[in-house]
Amino acid sequence: MHADDTDPTRIAGSETSRPDDAHTLGRERRLRRPQEFAAVLGADRAHSMRAAGQWLSMTAAWNPVLPGSVRLGITASKRMARRAIDRALVKRIVREAFRHAAPGIERVAASSGVGVDISVRLKRPVALPDDPQRPALTPWRRALRAEADELLRSITSRIALVNAHA
Repeated sequence: MHADDTDPTRIAGSETSRPDDAHTLGRERRLRRPQEFAAVLGADRAHSMRAAGQWLSMTAAWNPVLPGSVRLGITASKRMARRAIDRALVKRIVREAFRHAAPGIERVAASSGVGVDISVRLKRPVALPDDPQRPALTPWRRALRAEADELLRSITSRIALVNAHA
């Protein structure tokens, strides 16, 4: 018997099925190609919004192509975070915030008849660990999460406003 045959979270014939698949960030929920990021960043103001906090910058664009779909793309460049561990941490925190906010965004987007693409970018350099300007890890993580949550909430309210005016 193969070890994977005893895993109760697997469904026969499916390699990636798990009970919480609705909360994962699969390929269909990600911006993956440079053209997809460019389309979000180049969207006209009537069909997009931009918001920024201390650490993160967000651009969201919506269109009626796939109503109710929500996709996320994250950019954390080496220029903004020299260490890979810092870039990965930023991406992980933003993805987790997105997982929690996505059902609400999807619900509002579906009722508005639009699909939403979101691009989040680390906009402020993160100092190296030996730099006295580097923020302490725990408060920085909390600040990133709070900022990501707030930016994603702003998308939901903006799409709801677009629906109210349409």
